[in-house]
Amino acid sequence: MSIKSVRAKHDSLFEQLATSEGSSLAPSRIAGQFYCEKKVDLTREHGDIETPAKTRGSKTHEKAAEDSEEVSDEEFWNTLETGDRQIIVESPFVGEAADFLIGGIPDAVLFESQKPQLIFERKTTSRPDHLYKNQSIQAWLYGFILDSLGFETDNLKIAILSHEQSLAPKSGKELQQSIIATYDKWELGDQELTESPKSVLHLSEFSKVEYLEDLNWALGYWRDEREPIPTKKAGKCRACEYNDVCPDSRA
Repeated sequence: MSIKSVRAKHDSLFEQLATSEGSSLAPSRIAGQFYCEKKVDLTREHGDIETPAKTRGSKTHEKAAEDSEEVSDEEFWNTLETGDRQIIVESPFVGEAADFLIGGIPDAVLFESQKPQLIFERKTTSRPDHLYKNQSIQAWLYGFILDSLGFETDNLKIAILSHEQSLAPKSGKELQQSIIATYDKWELGDQELTESPKSVLHLSEFSKVEYLEDLNWALGYWRDEREPIPTKKAGKCRACEYNDVCPDSRA
């Protein structure tokens, strides 16, 4: 599909997103279903509750994007046409899955030769060496969005930088920039970048079908085909900001 066709589809979906009611989903919300679907349900009922972890996450994203230059949609699509490398940070993309629109903001996407070459996500965790399913699915969904728009994704890679909370914001930002700038030099798999605080790069190839069954399962909740399923892990319940109103809490 040509870049003009991809843009036309994206613009059309954005217009639909602006007027849709109840038919649009965020990759982070779908990914949350694989952490605890009941928590997603309670968020819909009670709204988002600010937590220290969310505040830290917002500051991390702000730090990573502080040197970025704001460009218009027109500039983005025109540069894409030339095939020059460009790195898009904290910018929204909208795609579609079945009867839903999926709109989200990846941490960064690198485009080159008119194609998305790398999706970059950054996660703060106590176990950087372990990639959780909800983290993988969120990053995969950004690739799914780009593929649904008509972008060629045959060479698309997904990079997830997992690091401990104690990693300094400046150090995390430098790691992010290094990974993205040299994306084609890294080997697939898991690579430890720093030992203390620990940080690990998880690099994989995007597959269009890898999580399709999981996505279909997740959409079943949004279609009201089933009740939300709570986690069975007491540790998640103890850390959950909704445990005082959750009927299924194991805290």
